[in-house]
Amino acid sequence: MAAATKPTIVIVPGAWQLPNAWDEFRAVLARANHQSYHVALPSVGGTELPLTGLAEDVAAVQHVVGGLADHGDEIILLCHSSGGVVGSNAVQGYDRATRQAAGKVGGVVRVVYLSAFMLPVGKSLMDMLGGQPLPWMIVDNDRVTGDPAQMPEIGFNDLPADEKAYWATQVTWTSAALFASPSQFAPWNNGIPCSYIFQTIDNALPLNLQQSMAQQIQAAPNPLEASIDAGHCGFLSMPGALLGALKDVIGGN
Repeated sequence: MAAATKPTIVIVPGAWQLPNAWDEFRAVLARANHQSYHVALPSVGGTELPLTGLAEDVAAVQHVVGGLADHGDEIILLCHSSGGVVGSNAVQGYDRATRQAAGKVGGVVRVVYLSAFMLPVGKSLMDMLGGQPLPWMIVDNDRVTGDPAQMPEIGFNDLPADEKAYWATQVTWTSAALFASPSQFAPWNNGIPCSYIFQTIDNALPLNLQQSMAQQIQAAPNPLEASIDAGHCGFLSMPGALLGALKDVIGGN
């Protein structure tokens, strides 16, 4: 199989959302001749007990990335929300430079954070939230959900009322173990190109927090940034604008 002429986009989703939330944006990517894959993370909606955490999510991403890289694909990891910590850890050993040094083809050429968490090594998502869940999060033993009464405005505030209500029903739980797992790798400190796409009216991960975390990409080679005037899920509310921002932060391809 020949390598793709454009980078392959591997989507590392955030907490709670089912794969259908990304269908429209993946259609936009396809029309722009980008092959894309959405990784179903075991921590999201998992039913096998005990519920899994970061390590299993990382393994799921690496399984997809490894297969694509072995075919010669150059890969962009597009990480949303809590998917930022998953993607950061999953890229270790799978970036193009590391694979080339080992005599292998393909690999991740850039990690793109979309309103996503960038965690210092040793810190967990819960650490970044100040040690306890946010007011709109509900912790029920081993799982975390979003408060149904608040989710429409937290996650989907820039969508029309009917779509806001619909997408708020299309969510599930995430394993509490994911929030407690410390990050083990920071790609921006290890020579891997990184980008950040800010979503300026995000009620789940406010812009000031995005900006604070995104300062870390300045340590990476060729750091790139873009912004869209979207809520937390710009892939739902403005997929075309998100495609434009993505092109800007991966070099225009």
